[in-house]
Formats: sequence, structure tokens, C-alpha cells
Amino acid sequence: MLEVRVLGSGSSGNALIVSGGGTRLLIDAGLSYRDLVRRMRSAGIDPGTIKGVVITHEHDDHVRGLRLFLKHHKAPVYAAPECFDTPALFGLDFFGREFLREGEEVFIGALRLKPFRVPHDAAATLGFVYECGGVRAGHATDLGAVTPRVAESLRGCHCLLLEFNHDVDRLLAGSYPVRLKTRIRGGLGHLSNEQGAELLSGVTCNQTRAVYLMHLSRNNNLPVLARMAALKALRGLKVRLEVASFNEPSPHWMG
Repeated sequence: MLEVRVLGSGSSGNALIVSGGGTRLLIDAGLSYRDLVRRMRSAGIDPGTIKGVVITHEHDDHVRGLRLFLKHHKAPVYAAPECFDTPALFGLDFFGREFLREGEEVFIGALRLKPFRVPHDAAATLGFVYECGGVRAGHATDLGAVTPRVAESLRGCHCLLLEFNHDVDRLLAGSYPVRLKTRIRGGLGHLSNEQGAELLSGVTCNQTRAVYLMHLSRNNNLPVLARMAALKALRGLKVRLEVASFNEPSPHWMG
């Protein structure tokens, strides 16, 4: 059995819990420590039961609460080697450092992790497939383009957590400087609703049970726009569709 709990997701911060077979992992710690712990406890999760912290990449909206979390809870950190050399993670008091590399499966308790690279302007950014008891959840956010490896890795998952960051029209008409707009739309930036929908259309199958739309921009997207794009991509496939919010945890999924 595999359980996924999105504690918060958006351009302001990201964190989720993946559990299976008695093993519980925190994926990213991009909320403040106080908010991270509060949301865990509201879901009935004792932060002391976290067996490891998995970091997708070192940007602040994914590691903001990591320093204090490690200060209070002794859990090893799993990340790409390049991430440990960045200022964001330098000097942290690690209980343990574990390197993650594309294509190298890692077993953490009852959970199996399969990392894959995604194109993003960080030292190294990873997507993951989490598996327990034959149930798989695929997680890909913070990517500016969909590569064949990304699509291949996500096919066949029962639960998908995919980036739907921005609506192109809202981004272009918004107040962001041109340089930032260019960065977001670039191949190392973030997926638009249309790009996320194209990815979703290409990786869903009859065994897909749930889809979470992740990392929505507060300024450049609306949940209704992301949902409309996803529904069109699903083409009537009966799956549970959730739009993850930064402000509050999303309903959990168990498969």
C-alpha cells in the first residue's frame, strides 16, 4: 500500500509525505518549519516518524524549512550530489547524507525510489517514482520541458503529481519583469497548463487512479484554468483529480 499526502504545493513552497509499509518520507521541505510540523500533525503524522527527507532540488521553495527540521528531527537527507554543494544546503547539520542519481534505484525501508532528471535551472533537479507493494506514484515538478526520459519514467503510475505552473496569457500580461517571464517559459523553467496537460495526456493509462496538479503559481495561474486543461487531457478517463494548494494540505491518496 502506498499513501501520498501533499502538505502544500505552489511557487511559494512545496512539501509532501509519501508512506508505505511502515516507512514515511518527507519529500521537500519548502514550508516554514512551524507550518510544516503543524500540517503534519493536523494529518495525524508525528514528525518524529519521518525516516528520511528527499530533496528534489535546492531552491528555497523546496528547502526553506529543512535546516530547522533537521535540527529537531534526526533524519537522513537524500538528494543529488550537486545539491549538497550549493549554498542552500552548505553547513547544515546532517544526520546522514545519501546521494541520489538518475537511474539508480534506492530502497528506503519498504519504499523504492526511482530518480530521474528533469530540466530545471538548479544544480540538479530530480523527479521520482515512489513504489510500494506494486503501487506507484510519479512526481515531476519544476521542469521547463518534457523529455523522453521524463515521460517514460511516469508511464504506468497509479498516482501522478505533475506541474501545472502557469497560464501563458496570464504570465505574459502580468507584472513580472521580462527576464523572469522568459526564465519561467524557458526550457529550464516551469511547465504551463498546456505543457502539463500534454504530459498528462501522454502518460495516463487505464491504471491511473489519481492526478494532482502541482506547483501552481499564485500570480500566473488559476486552479480553474489548470483543472480545465487537465480534464481536456484526460479525455473522459475516470480518475480522481486534485488541484494542490500552497495554503493547505490536499486530500490524501492511498492505493
